[in-house]
Amino acid sequence: MTGKKLLSVAEIARELELPESTVHYWKNRFAQHLPSVGRGRQKRFKPDAVEVFSVISRMLKEGHTARDVMEHLSQSYPLQADAVPALSESAAMPAAGMDNAMQMASAIGMEIAKSIGEGIRNVLNPEAPSAQELTSIRDEVQQVMSRITSGHDDLESLRTENAELKEKLRIMEAEMVRLRKDRREMEKYLLDKIRTVTT
Repeated sequence: MTGKKLLSVAEIARELELPESTVHYWKNRFAQHLPSVGRGRQKRFKPDAVEVFSVISRMLKEGHTARDVMEHLSQSYPLQADAVPALSESAAMPAAGMDNAMQMASAIGMEIAKSIGEGIRNVLNPEAPSAQELTSIRDEVQQVMSRITSGHDDLESLRTENAELKEKLRIMEAEMVRLRKDRREMEKYLLDKIRTVTT
């Protein structure tokens, strides 16, 4: 590894024998796990970052997705508190849009906090009506399960009965074919007898 204290993207690309554009993409995609200082063009990486870039390169070459790489980095390397995804001037969010996004995020956070607070209160309060509701829901679920079980038994008996009826119908159809054949033979026999008597 190079002896410099901080490394540029170009230096890391040379050290790992990677295209500089690839290292630029990875520094933005996986910024929260890359130990660095500064921002934008002034961003420099600590020597530990070379190992992280090397792991990213190896995993992607092995066919892992970026999501797989991110999960592995999350388990193996600490988050960098000062990591902020780099945004170009054209991609930067306008201040008004940022304020709206912050207000929306704040409102969503308040709703989540309120839901969590209510849930905790219900759990901590043993006399809460939710315990009674839970019992009634459990009873209803048991009733529905017993109905489903009995319905399943009824369905099985109907299937058995249906199979028996199909077998009886098959026998009756075979008997009908035999009776038609017998009737034709009987008609032929009678016609022959009538012809012999009349001649």
